[in-house]
Amino acid sequence: MSNILQNLHQKIFRLETIVTEQKNPFYSIKKSYAREVEVYYYGKVKEEHDFQILVTDFIFSEEEGTMDKFLKKISYLFDEIECKVDAEGNITSVDNLLFLRVRWGKIQADLSETHKGEAVDRYFSQISDLLEDETKLIDFLGSYTMFGLLFNGLLESFDTKRKRESSDGFTEIMTPIKDGDKIILKISAENLEQTNINDFGGLFVCKGDQFEEGFIEIKKDNFHLKHSLLWVG
Repeated sequence: MSNILQNLHQKIFRLETIVTEQKNPFYSIKKSYAREVEVYYYGKVKEEHDFQILVTDFIFSEEEGTMDKFLKKISYLFDEIECKVDAEGNITSVDNLLFLRVRWGKIQADLSETHKGEAVDRYFSQISDLLEDETKLIDFLGSYTMFGLLFNGLLESFDTKRKRESSDGFTEIMTPIKDGDKIILKISAENLEQTNINDFGGLFVCKGDQFEEGFIEIKKDNFHLKHSLLWVG
């Protein structure tokens, strides 16, 4: 199935996250954050696949508070990632970590001139921590908010049902369903009662060796998140 990984080469995907927050029974706020992502595959190094991920466009919904502008600038830090990926599609190393650290130093210096306060300091230290610890950074980049819809360890075995532990403390279940020339991976969850998540599920669709689309939906108390991916070119 590693052909699916190789087939990501020179493909463009649209990744989008939509967050709906129910402020009270009568009022909810919706924000969306979309990225156009180009993927380049540079072949195998030992047993691993060598990739470059470039974010060529960011589209933010119109919510333009100070914090939104701040987070937007931080997003640009991760618009160029060079990484190794194993046969199942999990990110195993970030090869341009030094570049990211240097870049973060510049972005942070720039932002700290105009943004002050506890929340800002908290973000600064969170990102500095991520960049100091490659394992944490890999977890972050592999999350559904970042590039987890592309590199998530799900694109390997479509023969059997599989389970894996999520970093959020529940178990993800992948059930493959054949539908003509398509394979649909149905994603569900168990052991949610031990977490703050009320509902979790999604679908991934592959046609032959081409990954076409996917989405994951997560419901928490007053939040509803939908992460989606679409092959656009």
